[in-house]
Amino acid sequence: MMNRIFSILILLLLSTTVMLAADIKLNTRNLPADAVNEARKKTAEIMDRLSLTNDSIRENIQIVITNRYLELREIHQNYDERNKKIEAMGLPKEKAADELERSYYQYNSDLYRSRFGYIAWLSFYLNNEQVETIKDAMTYNLFQVRYNDFLDLLPNLTESDKNRVHHWLVEAREFSMDFETPRKMRQMFTKYRGRINNYLSSRGYDLRKATEDQEARKMKK
Repeated sequence: MMNRIFSILILLLLSTTVMLAADIKLNTRNLPADAVNEARKKTAEIMDRLSLTNDSIRENIQIVITNRYLELREIHQNYDERNKKIEAMGLPKEKAADELERSYYQYNSDLYRSRFGYIAWLSFYLNNEQVETIKDAMTYNLFQVRYNDFLDLLPNLTESDKNRVHHWLVEAREFSMDFETPRKMRQMFTKYRGRINNYLSSRGYDLRKATEDQEARKMKK
C-alpha cells in the first residue's frame, strides 16, 4: 500500500495526473510504423516473463513499456539531431563545445525524467519483484550474469564487498535501461565492471590470480 501511495506522489511531482487503467494510451510520438512494431515486439518478449492474471493491468503494463521504448527512441533521435545541427552551424571551437555540452546535459535530463516516470508507472501497477523482472528482461539479464560471475570469480568475497558489487551492478542496470541496443547496455556494465575491479583491487583481492583460478575451474568442469 505504501509503495502505491509513494508512486502516486512521484507521478504528481512529475505533473502527471494518475489515471485509471482505461485512460492510459499508446503514444506513438509520430514515429514510423516499423519503430512502433519493434517496440511492441520488445514489449511482448518482456511480458512473457511476467505472470499477470489481471487483463486490465496486463494491458496497461504493455502500454507503459511500449511507451517507454518509443520515448527512448525519440530522446536518442533528438539528441543526435540536436548535435548535428550544432556541428553544422560552424561555431568557434569553444562555443561549439559549450553548445554540445548543453545538449548533453539536456539529453541526460530527458533520460532521467523518462526513467523516473517509467519506474513510477510500473510501481503503481506491480510489486517490487515484478518490477525487478521487467528491469532484468529489458537489460537481457546482464545484472544477474555479471553478479554471478563476480561471485564465481571471488568465492571469498565478504558480505560487505558483495553488497558493494551488488549495488554498483544495480546502478549499471538502471542506466543501461536508457539504451536501446544490447551493445550499449553491455558497455554500461563494462564501465561499472572497471569501477568494481578497481574497488576490489584496493580491497586486496588479486583479480589476475582469481581469473586464472576461475579458468582452471571451468576447464575441470
